[in-house]
Amino acid sequence: LKKLSEESLTRQPDEVFDIICKLGEGSYGSVYKALHKESEQVLAIKQVPVDTDLQEIIKEISIMQQCDSPYVVKYYGSYFKNTDLWIVMEYCGAGSVSDIMRLRKKTLSEDEIATILIDTLKGL
Repeated sequence: LKKLSEESLTRQPDEVFDIICKLGEGSYGSVYKALHKESEQVLAIKQVPVDTDLQEIIKEISIMQQCDSPYVVKYYGSYFKNTDLWIVMEYCGAGSVSDIMRLRKKTLSEDEIATILIDTLKGL
């Protein structure tokens, strides 16, 4: 999935996606794992209440739209539904570095840390 089609962006998001489960909550809203019904691709959807700092959200979307790197989460499109903004993004199944450490139940080696930092810097 490169971008959501113009046609799908005009429909209600629950017609386009099936929410699979909640992944977590952040400072701006909740993030869900979802399935794009047409392509059957797994995606992440951040649902942000519109009464949140909309300028910050718009700035985040603008930055994500400009990024085209394998080291940065891809942005696919946005929807307004009721009082929420739905931001559709690439799903990163491995989670965060702290998620990986928690699952492994041990700290990362210097080589693993170096690899993560190199990839992070490539994304910047």
